[in-house]
Amino acid sequence: MINLLLVDDNFSVRDTLKDFLEFFYNDLNIFMAKNGNEAIDLVENNKMDIVISDQMMPDMKGSDFLASVIDKLRADKAWIYIYSGQLTEELRIDFKDYGEVKVIDKFTNPMFFKEIIENYKVAVTN
Repeated sequence: MINLLLVDDNFSVRDTLKDFLEFFYNDLNIFMAKNGNEAIDLVENNKMDIVISDQMMPDMKGSDFLASVIDKLRADKAWIYIYSGQLTEELRIDFKDYGEVKVIDKFTNPMFFKEIIENYKVAVTN
């Protein structure tokens, strides 16, 4: 079972991505958080394999959430993705010291999220 955390303050984005991934996979345990504080709690109390987080949220930025749990995520060897509909280049600069964090455009093709799961499965079986 793969533990995946989706963090986004927009319910429809979270729910749509969850439904999309569950359509393809029955071996995902999907955790959802609507803000950074919920996400911190979930990371601290669970081993996450993949984290996909929005950058712009009302309580804290995705980058602040990740900075507060990066040591735990590194220990868990989690794959980390942060997305935003804007500021993609600035995010790459913000995360230059976090090589494991991949920055993606929020409006990317949904099949990209399926590719994340497929690539993760290949990596952990090798």
